[in-house]
Amino acid sequence: MTTVSPLPSPALPEFTTLLLKGPYHASAPIHLCLTHLANRPGTRAILLSPSRDNFIAALRDINDDWLNKCGGYGVVSQVLSRVDVFYPSTPHHASSALSMLSVSQPETAPSQLEIASPCLLLLHEFS
Repeated sequence: MTTVSPLPSPALPEFTTLLLKGPYHASAPIHLCLTHLANRPGTRAILLSPSRDNFIAALRDINDDWLNKCGGYGVVSQVLSRVDVFYPSTPHHASSALSMLSVSQPETAPSQLEIASPCLLLLHEFS
């Protein structure tokens, strides 16, 4: 069950491609990754956000009670360890990072970022 808020909350429908636009709370990308990966063992998520400083400041400002309380639990930490966060600072850097993604294959060049399929690719605050 994938959602953008701590459970219990309304679930998003199953999807292969999804666009969420609007004023979401700062921890929504974290909750989306957590809930999407929770029932998908062996999968990973990639989160791209243009500014590490802005993302961390927004997370601090919202002070998400659920993340503060449960974020250190072993099961939550294990799922969070399967989320890779990158901060491409410009559209050119983001484009370069996206062009390097590929599904894992034995003959894949080591310069490519390999991801297991299925996975979640989340573009946060890109315009």
